[in-house]
Order: sequence, then structure tokens, then C-alpha cells
Amino acid sequence: MKRITIIILTCLLTSMAAMAQKGLNINRLFDGRYKKATGATEIIVTGYQAREIGLTVYHSLSVTDKGQAELVEGLVVKDGSQAIDKEVEYRNGQLYYGFYTLKKNKGENRYIFYLNQNLARKSPKAVVTLIYMEGSANSEQIKKLIRK
Repeated sequence: MKRITIIILTCLLTSMAAMAQKGLNINRLFDGRYKKATGATEIIVTGYQAREIGLTVYHSLSVTDKGQAELVEGLVVKDGSQAIDKEVEYRNGQLYYGFYTLKKNKGENRYIFYLNQNLARKSPKAVVTLIYMEGSANSEQIKKLIRK
């Protein structure tokens, strides 16, 4: 019985996290396809752990496949074009870094963070990371969290 309860709660929290980025292009990436994919890591943090850092949703995806990395970059750029504030850096014609502040949703601040570590000057890695965050935290708190 305890196992069934945990499974139900996990499904509920996953669906809540997926709804958070509804209306964004990146929402396509958080459909569960990467949960068991080789070369990909998906992390969802909600509930108490998220509230401890001023968020209601923390959803991240890291991919190593070049084709998937290009897909992620394209979707981030589309959503970034609608941002109310952004910090971006391009290298060799590709998005290296992006921090986007989106319009609030139901009173919640929303952010997208993107990093293509393959374009790093020191110790490049074939990893592209996307993080979607939503909550009461302001952009400075989010930046501090990301630097950790």
C-alpha cells in the first residue's frame, strides 16, 4: 500500500511540474521521454524541497546527444524571445548561456536557464543543461542558486 501511495504521489508531482511550463515551447521536453534515455538526466523538485529555495517547481534536463542539444537550444531561443528580461551569450553562432525571466504565471515568477557546456572555454563538456524554475524567488536569488 505504501508503495502505491508513493507511485501516485510521484505521478501527481510530475504532472504538476509538467503543467508549470505549459504554454512554453520547452514543455515538449518535459514529457518524460528523457527519464530513462541514455545520455540524459531529468530532475524534478517540488513540494518542501522546492519551497526551501523559494520555488514551487524546479525542473531540469541535461542532454549529451548533439541532436537533442540542438532541439533544446531551438526551443529555448523561441521561449526566450518572449522573455521580459534576458541575459544571453552566443559563441560560434550558438547559444552558450541564457537566463530568461518570463511573464508571471498566477503570481509566480518564472525563469529559464540554459547552458551549453560544450562551448565553455575551460574544460568543455558535451552537455547541454536546461532548467525551468517557478516560484517566489527573485532573479538574484535564482542566480545565486544556479552558481552553487
